[in-house]
Amino acid sequence: MKTTMSNFSKLDSISKIIKNLDAFDTLLKNASTYHAHRKEGFDSETLKEHIILVNEKFEKLTEIHQLDLVIDTLIEGFAKNNFETKTAFQASQFIKKLFVNTIVFHDYGKINPNFQVDKMNNKLFKKERNSVLSSHHSSLGAYFFILNHFQEFSKKQHEFSNSEKMLLFYSILIFSYPIFKHHSKTLSNNVEEKINFDTKELEKMQSYLKEYDFEIGDFPKKIITQIKTLFEKYNILKSEYNEGVIKDNFPLYALLKLNFSLLTASDYLATGEYMNGLKLENEKEFGVLKREEVEEIYKNMIGKNEGKGELYNKTTYQNLDTDFGDLSEPNNENLNKLRQKMAIEVINKVRQNADKNLFYIEAPTGGGKTNLSMLAAMELLKENEELNKVFYVFPFTTLVTQTYKSIKKTLGLNENQIVQLHSKAGLTAKESDNKTEENQGEVDADYGEEKKNYIDNLFINFPFCLMTHIKFFDILKTNEKETNYILHRLANSVVVIDELQAYNPQHWDKLIYLIKQYAQFFNIRFIIMSATLPKLSKIEVLEKDTSDFVYLLENAKTDYFQNENFGKRVSFNFDLLEDKDFDLEKLAIQVVEKSKEYAPKDFGKAKPKGSVYTIVEFIFKKSATDFEDKIKGYQKEKGKFFDKVFVLSGTILEHRRKYIINSLKNDQNRNKKILLITTQVVEAGVDIDIDLGFKNISLIDSDEQLAGRINRNVNKENCMLYLFDKDDASVLYGSDWRFQIINKDKKISEEDLRNILEKKDFDRLYNLVFEKIDLKNEDTMTVNFSNYKNHFQNLEFTSAHRNFQLIEQKNLSIFVPIPIPIKVENEKGEKLDEVFSKEELNFLEKAGKYSFDDDEVKGEEVFELYIDLIKNRNKDFLKQKSDFKILQGVMSKFIFSLFGSSKNENKVSEAIDTKKSQHGIYYLENYQNIYSDETGLDENALADMINDFI
Repeated sequence: MKTTMSNFSKLDSISKIIKNLDAFDTLLKNASTYHAHRKEGFDSETLKEHIILVNEKFEKLTEIHQLDLVIDTLIEGFAKNNFETKTAFQASQFIKKLFVNTIVFHDYGKINPNFQVDKMNNKLFKKERNSVLSSHHSSLGAYFFILNHFQEFSKKQHEFSNSEKMLLFYSILIFSYPIFKHHSKTLSNNVEEKINFDTKELEKMQSYLKEYDFEIGDFPKKIITQIKTLFEKYNILKSEYNEGVIKDNFPLYALLKLNFSLLTASDYLATGEYMNGLKLENEKEFGVLKREEVEEIYKNMIGKNEGKGELYNKTTYQNLDTDFGDLSEPNNENLNKLRQKMAIEVINKVRQNADKNLFYIEAPTGGGKTNLSMLAAMELLKENEELNKVFYVFPFTTLVTQTYKSIKKTLGLNENQIVQLHSKAGLTAKESDNKTEENQGEVDADYGEEKKNYIDNLFINFPFCLMTHIKFFDILKTNEKETNYILHRLANSVVVIDELQAYNPQHWDKLIYLIKQYAQFFNIRFIIMSATLPKLSKIEVLEKDTSDFVYLLENAKTDYFQNENFGKRVSFNFDLLEDKDFDLEKLAIQVVEKSKEYAPKDFGKAKPKGSVYTIVEFIFKKSATDFEDKIKGYQKEKGKFFDKVFVLSGTILEHRRKYIINSLKNDQNRNKKILLITTQVVEAGVDIDIDLGFKNISLIDSDEQLAGRINRNVNKENCMLYLFDKDDASVLYGSDWRFQIINKDKKISEEDLRNILEKKDFDRLYNLVFEKIDLKNEDTMTVNFSNYKNHFQNLEFTSAHRNFQLIEQKNLSIFVPIPIPIKVENEKGEKLDEVFSKEELNFLEKAGKYSFDDDEVKGEEVFELYIDLIKNRNKDFLKQKSDFKILQGVMSKFIFSLFGSSKNENKVSEAIDTKKSQHGIYYLENYQNIYSDETGLDENALADMINDFI
């Protein structure tokens, strides 16, 4: 009979295990002679001092993030399937001690005399030229760890069965792996190769120790002999052995990743304290929410704190018991009541299920999903005292930026409480407390804050963090040390994942598997939300594990999606799909004529008489550019109709994008006739309200997303989205199973497609996708989910990471050295919306690349700074990393991306400065000939790249 942790007592805490450790001096004679780090002008840090400091950081991280229970739960997940009831507790205690001592022993190998001579310049030691270890220390530390714990285990092994003995010995070996790898950039698939000392290696290691007379306690020769025997007798690290003995290795995989996270993070923080005087001591500095902070933010959200947060939730909380009656008549008042009704349902449902881990929010576009998720997240934080941080996860950086502003404003958060984490965000600076000599330590006055800001961003020391899907799932599966630093932060958090359907269904089983596993073992509350939500829990291979999802809007389809305030805000027109000879000239005629027909309608402030906002969306930028030419030609021939024509695509830079969106939201422009020609970048949560739309069909999800930009507030009538077929969507979506089901498998008719869009029945499509996923997973002759799951079973860290890439397409980054304004007009038409942050401008000014008298930043100056930083890599490490992070945010404003095909690389090489482009970013020389601030890249100048821009 197997067991669970509930069958026996609570495991010892991290603090208790550390407190009961043998003193470093008792394990190693002459302990004070060994050094761990050194810096110019200061006494070297002794090894004892470093180990104590690392232990303190480790204990602080586990305390602040409440990791004891998480670690215990993972150990339980491993123990309950592999040990009998009578031995499970003893085994678990031993494994937890292994977990702790990995951190404790990680630098013991620094007693290597060659390390002391070569790395520490320690005059107390002499160099050994023929040393088997050279000046390395990780493998020696791992060896000490194995010897120490094997000695302890050998005294207890009679308590366990033979198979359990092997599992515990296996555990000793496995937990030495993070020690081996703590200075490597990655974990890998070579666990067996790295830790499986063969007989000769053991003899060399032992001979080495004997030769230098290291006195590290009593390690009898018989222990060495026993270890040799076990290595020789059993293939204990081979995958075939694991599969035959170990049941479900995910807990052990996650334990090792968590251990590696805590080991490297603790080591980093401890080393940083000695080298730079950087100290993190309390919850605020580590970026977690204290209970009083949760209460304060909660009050901001519900409108109880005057002057903080937004007030639109105040009425919601006052009406928790309200019966809103019939809300079927389409108008703005009923729409707002429906939004409030959804909010109330979410609040009540969370309160009833606050102990659950998995939630769905399926809400129609324009229903206020972001606000619903904030309500759900704050209710979960309030109801569960152990939860102390929130992550928001999005497919696109534009959604991150937009939602950042909304969350910060609604919850009344300050700069110390929220951060954006993506390539365009740069370095977020916390608001500094009083800088005193005491809290600055040895930190240089000029650079201390920048270094501290870098650490805060590296370890996400903010209780609210917004990031992309790619970044988030990388944390769950990564084998890369720097990304894995922050794995421990995910424990005891609320994670809101928006628009999960944005990625290819081929990965959906992997997505839900990781979500389920981490929810269970790391006590994460996942909220998955979308207007077109695939219920990933229906995937057959995982259904039994994901049946506990809670639908926060239980009858969303009938209660909300099909309500006319959402379902009839915009009608779909399919007439243009019937024209087999359809071209851009015909489209231009239709766009102008339909816009002329709609302009005379008067809906007051929402759409004054004589105005119209029309959007035309293409799949590729080339079509958008050609269509702009057609519109110009039509208006020149027939007379000007549109007052303004905007182009928005993936080659438009951020400042111009911001200007366009602000112009469309500016009330002063609402009496104009405006045409927005765009690619699918506008679907990424852009908060605009359009009257008429025209769209190249692609994925149904995408078609619905654009529909969500039309008549968002139900304050107009007869709004229409016309679908047409110009670009071949298979270029982008040919491998997507949704596209294949419709266009290749022909499992959905044109009539079905129309019904799905009009009745919002996206489950009709998704259920067919799930069938396709299930069929693939049942086919033993193809690479499928079971192959991916085996990476966890076999502790193949590299494969677990590389074989799940949300975006596999390589991109080329193109730098346009144009001058960019530091501010653009905001939604009120005033020049107040910042393009560059104050921190970025201060950084550029200090570097001599900007003056505060200037109203723009010159691209060529920014790129010069980039090259200069690359060439001068001998400066202070943290200062350099901080500078690069800030510069990354600055440079992103000058960069657009295109698909990294060899054709594109060859073609774009004709337009770049080869010398300046040798560092991975293409510098667009003489951009004036091929690039316009208003329209982006001129594809006609690079004609072969027709379908490679979006």
